Amino acid sequence: MRQQFGMNQKMQQRMIMTPMLQQAMKILQMSTMELKDWVEKEMVENPVLEEDEETTAADKNSPEANNTDAETEEAAPDPAFEKARERHDTDLVERIQDGDKFKEETWDHYQEAEEYGEGGGEWGGSQSSNDEQEKRDFVEASITRAPSLAEHLEWQFHMVAKNEQEVALGREIIGNLDDNGYLSGKLEDIAKLQGVTLAEAERVLGLIQGLDPIGVGARDLRECLLLQLEHCNGPVAQRAYQVVYHHFEDMEKRRYPVILKGLGCDEDQLREVLAFIANLEPKPGRSFETVDTKYVVPDVSVRKIEGEYVVVLNDEPVPRLRISPYYRRMLKDKKAVDAKETKKFLDAKIQAALWLIKNIEQRRKTIFRVTEAIFRIQQEFLEQGVSALKPLTLKQVADMIGMHESTISRVTTHKYVQTPRGLFELKYFFTSGLESSDGMDVSSSSVKETIKEMIDQEPPQKPLSDQKIMQALTDKGLNIARRTIAKYREELKIPSASQRRKL
Repeated sequence: MRQQFGMNQKMQQRMIMTPMLQQAMKILQMSTMELKDWVEKEMVENPVLEEDEETTAADKNSPEANNTDAETEEAAPDPAFEKARERHDTDLVERIQDGDKFKEETWDHYQEAEEYGEGGGEWGGSQSSNDEQEKRDFVEASITRAPSLAEHLEWQFHMVAKNEQEVALGREIIGNLDDNGYLSGKLEDIAKLQGVTLAEAERVLGLIQGLDPIGVGARDLRECLLLQLEHCNGPVAQRAYQVVYHHFEDMEKRRYPVILKGLGCDEDQLREVLAFIANLEPKPGRSFETVDTKYVVPDVSVRKIEGEYVVVLNDEPVPRLRISPYYRRMLKDKKAVDAKETKKFLDAKIQAALWLIKNIEQRRKTIFRVTEAIFRIQQEFLEQGVSALKPLTLKQVADMIGMHESTISRVTTHKYVQTPRGLFELKYFFTSGLESSDGMDVSSSSVKETIKEMIDQEPPQKPLSDQKIMQALTDKGLNIARRTIAKYREELKIPSASQRRKL
C-alpha cells in the first residue's frame, strides 16, 4: 500500500466551552448562599471588583427586564415587613442613645468592685481575687465539646475494668460500635484480634452493655430492647420482656392473636405492653450524635400583592458588584501604567470582572423567568395546596421561555422558593402525570397527598391495603395500578397495611 501526502479541507461543527460560558453555567447552578461565598472570594482575588453600595432596594428585588413588578412591589410594600423594619430602626436608635450611659454605668460598677476587693471587705480581698482568677482560668481551659459515645463509654469502662488486658479489649469493642450504639463487628473476630477466648470477650461485652446508655453494645434490636427491659420493674415490664424474648417476630408482623395466646392476657393488657415497648429507645447511641443544623435560604419568593402573585428575587445576601473607578482611571492614565505587564494585568482583571457581573445578572434574570413560568402553570397550588398541583416537565418550561431543558434543570437544582404554602425546592413542582377518566392529567404529588390523607384517616385496627386504596382512587376517576400505589407509599415511607395494623 502506497502512502501519499496531501492537503484536504473539511468542515466540522464543534462546541467550544469558553471560560465565560463555563463560569456562567457554574454560577447558574449555585444557590444564593453559595454564590455569596463565591463572590466574596472573587472580590478578594480580583482587586478591580468592589461592592456597589449605591444600589437601591428596588434593583435588588427585581430584574431589570421586569420593571412593572418592581414598581408594583415598591408601590405596595408588605405591611409586616414595614412594621418589622420600623421596630428594628427604633430599637437601634434607642440602643445608640443609651450606649454611652450604659458604658458609664458599667465602668462605675467595675471600679466599685475593684475598690471593694482591695479594701478586704466581704469578698475576701486579694486572696478571693486569686481564687476567682483560678476558677476563671479553669473554666476557660475546660473542654466545652460534648463527649462522643466512645469517650463516654471508655470513661465508664475504666472504672469497672480490672486490668490492662480488659481495658484494651473493652476499647476494641467500643471502637466497633456504630453511631446508634450497636456492635457492628463480629465478637469472634475481636476476640481473635486481641488474643483472648470468645467467653472472655462475651464477659467484657456484658460489662459494656451494663454502662450508660442502657442498651448500648447490643448486636440487634431484640437484644437492645431486652437489655433495657432487664432494668425495668413491674408486671407490665415483665410481660414486655416475655413478648420481646419469645414473640419478637410475631410483634414485628402484628400477629397479635399468637401473642395473646402465648401470654394468656387480654387485649387491653397487650395494648399496654406494646405501648411500654414503643417507649423504649431503639437507638441508644443517637443522643451523642452531633448533627450540624443546615439552614435553607430561599433564592426566590412568591408574594400575593393586591390580589396578584408576584415573583421577588432574594439576592440581598449577594453583594452587588461594580468596576472600581480608581482602577478605571489608572488604566486611562498613561503615566500611571508604564509597564506593559501592568496594563495587561489590569485589562485581564477588568475583563474578568465584567464577565462576572454579566453572568450574575444573567443568572438573576433566568431564575426570575423560570420561577414566573413555573407558577404561571402552578398558580392553583398557591391557592389550594398540594392537591392542586399539575403535571409539569422541564420541556414545558423550556418551551415557554425559549431556553434549553438543561438550563432549566440547572436553575431549579438546589434552589428554594418561599410561597404562601411554605418553602419548597423548585424541583418539587416538576412531577409526572396520571390520566383520569375525564381526560385531565393529575400530578403524582397530588396523588401521593391523597394516599397519605386516606391512610391518616384509616381505622387502626383495619388499615387500608394497596388494593383498597387503588379501588378508592379508581372510583374517583383516576386510572392507577396497584403497583403504583405501592411505589408511592414506599416513597412516602409508609409501611404496608400489615405493619400499620394496631391492636
